[in-house]
Amino acid sequence: MGFFRGFLAPFRGGLYVARHRLWPYLLLPLLFDIALAAVTMFAVQHYLRQESFVAAPLADNPVVGYAILILLTSLASAILFIVAQPLLLAVFSDRLSERVERSVRGTAPSAPFLSSTGWALVHGLMKLVFYGLALAVAAVLTIVSAGIGSLVGVGLGALFLAYDGFDYPLSRRGASFGKKWAYLARHPAQTLGFGLGATLLYLIPLAVFVAPPFVAAGATLVFLEAEGGTQLTEADGKHSSKKDRTDGDKDGAKGGVRKSAEM
Repeated sequence: MGFFRGFLAPFRGGLYVARHRLWPYLLLPLLFDIALAAVTMFAVQHYLRQESFVAAPLADNPVVGYAILILLTSLASAILFIVAQPLLLAVFSDRLSERVERSVRGTAPSAPFLSSTGWALVHGLMKLVFYGLALAVAAVLTIVSAGIGSLVGVGLGALFLAYDGFDYPLSRRGASFGKKWAYLARHPAQTLGFGLGATLLYLIPLAVFVAPPFVAAGATLVFLEAEGGTQLTEADGKHSSKKDRTDGDKDGAKGGVRKSAEM
């Protein structure tokens, strides 16, 4: 169950955002994503135009030159976008995760705004390093074998996406870097499923622009269910816990006993 719960979590996060109309938490990240995409593409193509392996074909054969320029610009821009996005959207995803937890539980651990924002940026930098590491390892292994490099790159990327999602609820509880990885290790099936689900979400065309908030919301829902016994009813947006249900059963039983005594 843990694997499938983790796999579906990023998509559940998107459904939760839609059903609870949390669109304001997506608007600014979407605008930042569009700006990031535009800046990276402009910077990359400007840099490539000055390189001889692109400038020469552009001068000799514009059709071939522009084809090379477009291809390299697309690949390099995509890599830079994926690496920089976690840092850029860390604060927004953190706020959305906290909002989801408050909606489900009625309360959520919180820190002062400046402190919370600062830690969100620090963790965003750490994720930037992780994604850069995954890309570097995949590139090195691709030299040896394209198949092995691709598999290792996807595997590391999925693992870091899982860390990215669960980072938000764990950070609010003051978990250290090591304790965050320990949490993922204690839930291997959930971690594997979540990483694969998040990877699939990122592969959907244009979903990359809204994937980080969806991933943060989904990880928060799964974290609350796994750690606190909270079960969310997606259809009506209500939540309950094992303790609440047990107390309700006890109250119902007491009521039945009182009615029997009165009779």
